[in-house]
Amino acid sequence: MNRRLLGTVSALALLLGAAAAAGGDLPRPAEQMRPGAFVAPSQLTLLGPRMLFTATHAQSGQELWVTEGSRATTRLLKDIHPGARSSFPSGLTAHGRHVYFTATDGEHGLELWRTDGTAAGTTQVADLRPGAEGAMPAELTVHAGALYFVADDGVSGRQLWRLRGPGDAPERVSDLAPGAGPRQLTSAGRQLFFTATTVDQGHELWVSDGTRAGTRLVKDIRPGREDADVAHLLALGPVLYFAARDCTHGMELWRSDGTEAGTRRVKDIRPGDGSSSPALMAAMGGQLYFAADDGIHGLELWRSDGTEAGTVLVRDIHEGRAGSISGPLAVVEERLYFAATDGRSGAELWRSDGTAEGTQQVRDIFKGQASAAPARLAPMGSALWFAAHDGTHGVEAWTTDGTEKGTRRMSDLVPGAGHAMPLGFAALGRHILFVAEDGHGNERLWAHEGGRNRLLGEPLGSRVR
Repeated sequence: MNRRLLGTVSALALLLGAAAAAGGDLPRPAEQMRPGAFVAPSQLTLLGPRMLFTATHAQSGQELWVTEGSRATTRLLKDIHPGARSSFPSGLTAHGRHVYFTATDGEHGLELWRTDGTAAGTTQVADLRPGAEGAMPAELTVHAGALYFVADDGVSGRQLWRLRGPGDAPERVSDLAPGAGPRQLTSAGRQLFFTATTVDQGHELWVSDGTRAGTRLVKDIRPGREDADVAHLLALGPVLYFAARDCTHGMELWRSDGTEAGTRRVKDIRPGDGSSSPALMAAMGGQLYFAADDGIHGLELWRSDGTEAGTVLVRDIHEGRAGSISGPLAVVEERLYFAATDGRSGAELWRSDGTAEGTQQVRDIFKGQASAAPARLAPMGSALWFAAHDGTHGVEAWTTDGTEKGTRRMSDLVPGAGHAMPLGFAALGRHILFVAEDGHGNERLWAHEGGRNRLLGEPLGSRVR
């Protein structure tokens, strides 16, 4: 048994073992062989009227699947690596009329693939590194009408590559030193920013215009071999915001227009060599919102217009040094949502319009000082979907329109105090698709429409609804 087959079988065994530990019925062999009896769906990616995702089945291993929102239309798209040995599709990225991803057919190793949503239209794009090892494409990013990614052709090390269109061959657009490891690809206007690590400059900010000559270091923010630790890249129009440290300041907020002169620290939020550690960045209304700790208020919500004077604390939600922010930020129709505590309630759902007065708790879902711990926030049109715990029903799917009355639980997939742990919310026409446990320790794919939740795929046990 080869290592990939062993890994796939082991993963499936763990899933079935979790079902037994949860007190559920183990799927019978016949149930495992049903065409729609897949588990562990992930990477939901919209392609026209279809949703593509990866999932594991006893017969095919981990492969690419497709659905149009009903059980009848939910099926294995293609067994790329025939049998139970898995093609390990990852990095699903929609670009034009295709979804691009990394996979192996067992002969060529992990390479770049694409699909138009049909089995016949699911093909390998190129064999950049011939043989079984594969180029291992990663960081798939759409920028300026092309697909960029990082791959190793076996000769040049991990470099930046570009694919202009379906009929073109990938072309290498960087000459980075071995071991530079380009990552954090971020599109900002006409420039593609990323980070890389070199012997002479350490971990710093780089940029590319899509040519080898135009792929260069932006600025050695922390001169010499020490790392600037560039992280949390976010584009706001053509300007890139990020966190970094120089020689005299800790981790602070920076911005760049792609030039050395236009790359500067926005504000020393926590003066001196201490770090405010800006993170959880989001853009709304032409401004940047993020969480930072100025050393006085703890980790709180800040906003910036890109100037030192315009970088300010929005509100000290949990007064004092304790801090309030406990999760990522999400934007829905000029409202910012996040999980926070004011010290009286636990971690609950909050919203903000960017002002202190407009920063309010949406609802105390888990009453008292206990935490609902809203997480996996996903904008869906004018609503926000998320996972939360109300103290009675366990972690289930919730939605809100920003009002207390309009914040309600949308499922009880694992009745009582059990946790469904929903994640991966994605809209498909009138459906909201998401991944959640079925009460037997199996992650399954569900569709919500008209107040009802339906399992997409065939049941694995007699008690699964």
